[in-house]
Amino acid sequence: MVKVEPGPPNFPGFDTLTKEERKSVTHSEFWIPEDERELYKMALTALRDAGVPSVVAGAYAIYEHTGIYRQTKDLDLFLTPEAVIQAMGVLKSVGFTTRLEQPHWIGKAISKANRDHFIDIIYGMGNGLALIDEDWFRYSTPATLAATSVRVAPVEELIWHRLFIHERHRHDMADVAHLILCKGHVMDWKRLVAKAGENWPLLLSQLLLFRYVYPGYRDQVPEAVLRELLDRAEKSSHQRSDDGDRHNVTNGTMISRFSFAIDVHEWGFRDTREESIARMQQHPEILKLLDADVWDERAPDTEQESVPDTLGEEE
Repeated sequence: MVKVEPGPPNFPGFDTLTKEERKSVTHSEFWIPEDERELYKMALTALRDAGVPSVVAGAYAIYEHTGIYRQTKDLDLFLTPEAVIQAMGVLKSVGFTTRLEQPHWIGKAISKANRDHFIDIIYGMGNGLALIDEDWFRYSTPATLAATSVRVAPVEELIWHRLFIHERHRHDMADVAHLILCKGHVMDWKRLVAKAGENWPLLLSQLLLFRYVYPGYRDQVPEAVLRELLDRAEKSSHQRSDDGDRHNVTNGTMISRFSFAIDVHEWGFRDTREESIARMQQHPEILKLLDADVWDERAPDTEQESVPDTLGEEE
């Protein structure tokens, strides 16, 4: 992708780094092995020529916004659910195998030559909270990947998405901190706070972590934003917490299915993630995807003809 300058103004020490050291911070091009590069180029070109809107996320988007380079095994493309059927038809036509992985949020386009090479087609969140919406495209930015013009996911949506990734094997706190460090001074904080909605405590926790990690860059988070969220926390601390229904609920699975499994399976807490996914499985656009004939393969739990209405069913 195109070269970027990392960090906020006066990013410390960058000018003194050696050429090799700079590669760990920023890279003139995002290096991709040749076979994967050609695969991505074919897919991105086909989708672009067919007029299917998509944005690049994952490691490539982190690189574009921060300059941090790390190797990755796949490409994450975000689409609205309305665009998925057309996208999969296009990818089939250029030789990909299409697989419906989990109907409420993800499918895959897999290379027929090497199944280890694939593209994740993501149209929702794994916890069922939301679908990819037009904001991902409206606020995206142009870049180049695999010699192809692309749109890169906006910082605000990337942070919002990463607020919910706290698995033991995958924790995105560092990505959030790096995005704020490098882009906080130009972010639309009002949109991010609105996006967080009732999940604002997750955003507040990340902002406090940012202050701990980067004590010299407090100005990257507007004081008014932090004060608003702290005021919400103060008000919530005075609310009654003796509601029996609330005592029986854990939101832990919304951010880590593995770490909070014991809460559900042994301690008897209601699983809000499972309920969220069950609701999303009934969304009209998700039902269309489930019924579409564009899939070459389906994960075993997608073979059912319809999704149960009952909340609490396995996804």
